Amino acid sequence: MIYRNVIRLAAAGMVFCACQSDSYKIKGYASKLKDGDTITLALEDHQQKILGQTLVSQGTFALSGTTDTTVFCRVYLNSNPLSNASFFLEPGNITIELNPYPQQSRVSGTVMNNEWQKLNDQVQALGDKLIRTAEASAKTDAENRHLLQSEVDSLHHEISSCIKSTAQRNKDNVLGKYIEENYKEPEFK
Repeated sequence: MIYRNVIRLAAAGMVFCACQSDSYKIKGYASKLKDGDTITLALEDHQQKILGQTLVSQGTFALSGTTDTTVFCRVYLNSNPLSNASFFLEPGNITIELNPYPQQSRVSGTVMNNEWQKLNDQVQALGDKLIRTAEASAKTDAENRHLLQSEVDSLHHEISSCIKSTAQRNKDNVLGKYIEENYKEPEFK
């Protein structure tokens, strides 16, 4: 009877330790890149600090390691660093779809990276709409230009609101702190 309890405790301990792992695994998809292309993982703010490199093989790449802190990183194609994806390197399984520039790359897999991608998607959609509206206002008469400029201002407010909302939802994690430290809200009229 005691022997069974010891085994159960040992098994529970192994499961608990496995859940507390500090390892990360990045599974990358790069179907539009060539086999043999080099992918680099580096700190976002200090890109000379390279954390790893790998090669594209059959449209995929992989990186793994350990980290005891969550850090903002970037993976990029060595031959064209504009082909990149910024993400939060943290313990867990991270998926990256790396596309050639100017196509957008995507990240997912952990709660923080899912939130980061959601913010990027929202800002991208609003930014695209803002650009189309601004271009249209340059090609119209004064009355319509004023209406379109009001829409541009509204879209600026909406983008700012998305960013601030994401920061608020994530105020207790690295994503929220990153936005707080790096986002300067524009001064609106």
